[in-house]
Amino acid sequence: MINIILADDHNIIRASLKALIEKYEGIKVIAEVSDGSAVLDLLEKGIKADIILSDIVMPKLDGIALTSTIKEKGYPVKVVVLSILDDEKYASNAFMSGAFAYLSKDIEEDELLFCLQHVMKGKRYLSSDLCISILERFNSQLNMLAQNMSNGISFSEREINVLKLIADGLTNQEIADKLYLSRRTVESQREALISKTGTKNSASLVRFAMRNGYVA
Repeated sequence: MINIILADDHNIIRASLKALIEKYEGIKVIAEVSDGSAVLDLLEKGIKADIILSDIVMPKLDGIALTSTIKEKGYPVKVVVLSILDDEKYASNAFMSGAFAYLSKDIEEDELLFCLQHVMKGKRYLSSDLCISILERFNSQLNMLAQNMSNGISFSEREINVLKLIADGLTNQEIADKLYLSRRTVESQREALISKTGTKNSASLVRFAMRNGYVA
């Protein structure tokens, strides 16, 4: 049996959550309160719960402060934060405070059930929609970083000429003959380009040049 304390300052939401949760065998709402301080009162009185399903924005004591206090006092109960705030900074604050899960209030009931079962195993959970949002933002930031890094590299005319001929598959001697340079100069130029772009070898140098539009 999973015993749950509901903490939300909206009566309608608490009633809806209770009706939803108790549809499933093995889950019971043992108490409903409207703020975090009331949760602490219950715990101090010896009420035993497995999970506290708490809103993040509540009067007197919000969900983050409640989670921190529970962690500090060492109560053997897991906090699942359920919030309309789908910004990752709130999720991060919740986890840093000791929460086991962070869910957005528009999740499907099967995800809520999965989360509760997952948390009971001692594992953490983040709302799937928020996970996707974070991954998309992270990927966008990586792309912007790569673009900024490439845009920050300036090449001389000779470097561009050597780079294009490397991409064409020419050897150092062939490049030297085309550009009227010594072979040693071309070898040094190739190594300098690899170092400048942070690539590992000629093949990765060519991929870098093509990916960033330096050669066609």
